[in-house]
Amino acid sequence: MRRLLVLALVGAVLGVAFLLPAPPDPREPLTGLIIEPPGLASPEDAGIWYCPWAQSTALRDTVFGVVSLEEAQAAFTFPVTIPDEPDDAATIEVPGPGAANLALSLVAQRGDSPGFVELSAGPGAIAATVMGDAVLAADSCVASGPRTWHFPGGSTMPGEHLTLRLFNPFPDPAKVTVTGVSDIGVEALPELDNLAVAARSWRDVDFTTLLRQRQNLVITVSAAAGVVVPAMVFGTESDEDWWPGVGEASEWEFPVARVQGTDAYLVVHNPGLGPVEVVVDLMTPGGPVMEAFNASVAPSAPVRFDLSAYPGDPLAARLVSTGGPVAAAVVAKGEGGVAVMPGVPAASSTWLLPGLRRVPLHAASLWLLNAASEEAVSATVGVLGRDGSSGQTVVVPPGVPVQVDVTSADAAGILVEASGPVTVAWTIRGPSGLAFSAASPVAVDGE
Repeated sequence: MRRLLVLALVGAVLGVAFLLPAPPDPREPLTGLIIEPPGLASPEDAGIWYCPWAQSTALRDTVFGVVSLEEAQAAFTFPVTIPDEPDDAATIEVPGPGAANLALSLVAQRGDSPGFVELSAGPGAIAATVMGDAVLAADSCVASGPRTWHFPGGSTMPGEHLTLRLFNPFPDPAKVTVTGVSDIGVEALPELDNLAVAARSWRDVDFTTLLRQRQNLVITVSAAAGVVVPAMVFGTESDEDWWPGVGEASEWEFPVARVQGTDAYLVVHNPGLGPVEVVVDLMTPGGPVMEAFNASVAPSAPVRFDLSAYPGDPLAARLVSTGGPVAAAVVAKGEGGVAVMPGVPAASSTWLLPGLRRVPLHAASLWLLNAASEEAVSATVGVLGRDGSSGQTVVVPPGVPVQVDVTSADAAGILVEASGPVTVAWTIRGPSGLAFSAASPVAVDGE
């Protein structure tokens, strides 16, 4: 009898277990994701791009520009921070070579929506343009980055706001340490030491209230555990701009640093232990102004060069440091607009400009700079769209910024192929504000 009771009890337990729902499958890492010290790296065959600043509300929207030299599929993922809610996702087809766009509002309209994009083929590049009420912001999304990210160019003076976003798209939690220096020296930020960022989520740090009335504020984000993709937003009462952090280099180029009707300045941060010497050459339509600025930059005090001290528009710049690498960015301000753009650390002969297109009531231009050669460089500027590409050839003299206006209504991106190394950026300007964005280089044999 006892044996029969035991068998009956076991049978009942097995029956209840059979009726219970199966446990959810564990989350898998991102397809193709490779994280290689000392920081974030998305290999060309996986082609993962991270876009921390995407937003879609009733007053603003984000348009993603995708370019590829081969026919590809772009898979978008936007993590949702609500527990057990599935990620928002979308997929678009990109011709090769060609370009395509995706509006975030067609996928999700829930405010901030950082995400990532995986390209099935390449080389390619992704950019995000935010446009709406008192905002015009544009920059390339991030495919690789350093272990330590620097954000020169911030300010929290009256009428300005500055916010750092820490985006963790990965399946593991992360911790970062955030430090800062400004015109008053090293900032005390003990509350930002070992700051936790949960997996597949993001958090913002508002420096407008944390560090009030600071000028030339430089923020540094260092990974303590895991990996994050940070971004910064700097704004005035009439416009704001997002931009990615940068690493360190001994040379920086700015294919565009100032456009007509704006004031601009260049901020240099020295992350080293001792002072470094910095020289800035300016490139004008009339030719270069060699050693327009020079200064000794201490680790505890960023240096700000006022580019408005020199006449002539447009204006480009080249910075060289000796004694150690630095981080650098330009800030341009005009009536109703503000733009921030980090420097370009290396020239290349091939560049992709995703998202650069003609927008109603706005003027879009690309900028080419030949700062290293003493000879003119020939460059083919190809307009990319869903129907392939068409282009024109321009000559880029040494030391002179060259502007190419985008007039094609079908443009969704640009491919630049030059006979020698150049640096490339693009701008967009109109009723919504002002934005600067660096292009994405394409590695070729010998570079």
